Amino acid sequence: MKRKGSLIWNILGAMLSIALAVGLVYLFYTDQQEADAQETQLQALQNEASVYEREQRELKSQLEELEENVSYSSETAALMVGFVVTDVSDLSYMETVADTYDFPPVLILDCTLEQSVLEDILDTADDAWEVMLYTPTFSETVNESVLSALSWLETIGREHTGVFLLRSDYTTDSNIQLLKDDGFAGYTSYHSSTPIAGQAEDGTVYFDYPYLTSSGTSVASRIAAMYKNKTSMLIAFDMESINSGSMKESYVTDLMDTMQSYVEQEDCVFSTVADVVTELSEINSTEAANQASYEEQMAEIQARIDELEEIINGIYAQYEG
Repeated sequence: MKRKGSLIWNILGAMLSIALAVGLVYLFYTDQQEADAQETQLQALQNEASVYEREQRELKSQLEELEENVSYSSETAALMVGFVVTDVSDLSYMETVADTYDFPPVLILDCTLEQSVLEDILDTADDAWEVMLYTPTFSETVNESVLSALSWLETIGREHTGVFLLRSDYTTDSNIQLLKDDGFAGYTSYHSSTPIAGQAEDGTVYFDYPYLTSSGTSVASRIAAMYKNKTSMLIAFDMESINSGSMKESYVTDLMDTMQSYVEQEDCVFSTVADVVTELSEINSTEAANQASYEEQMAEIQARIDELEEIINGIYAQYEG
């Protein structure tokens, strides 16, 4: 009897083991089927969404490209060369340097000089030379000398660049406003880091300048930065410093040679102030037009991107995983 009972328990144990094994196989099978069904569904949803995701990526790429094209800059660096002249005797040196390096010189006149001195200078100077006005300092009181010079130039029918050489220590908003009130279209401005040039929102143009009064002033790196950034810069030589010997003529020659080496490249030129002002105005106008176009296109593209995001989210919301 004991053997018979043991046999029955063995049979029951075997049957239970088989049942458990079958159950486990079934559970594994059903789980696998469910996993396969989820994978199939996910692939189907991904295939459905891929069309919209591809369009979304293309639109985002278009946005990045539009952002890159908003900014517009010149493809040519522009160098202007001027001389701060205080006596008619300075003109011969200025003319010699200009002829040697073949550039249009800028005649920079100090408005605080006696009118008779200014008259002698302009009577002797080449009529083709551009005239830029300047004062060693600047304030409301000094501005009276500027207004007098402007009135005198108008009386004799001599044009000026419309750009005032404003020394860096006096480049303040109030002084710039005074110059705008005087009718100036722009001013020079020295920046301690990278030379810049442009046009403000009110239309005032500005560009960089180093005012050179000694041979120890190194501007080679500044010229290199100007060339790299394809911007504009005025090099202003002080004739009193040259005459006194604090700025050696060899220094002027070396610096002119440096500038000439850049001008020999196709993307750098000796320029007039008038051409630079025109170029900066055109750059500003182009950027403004690009910005307006960009904002309109951006709104349309972004609306479609948002719409596609909703469609894509709706597709993946169907996933039952």
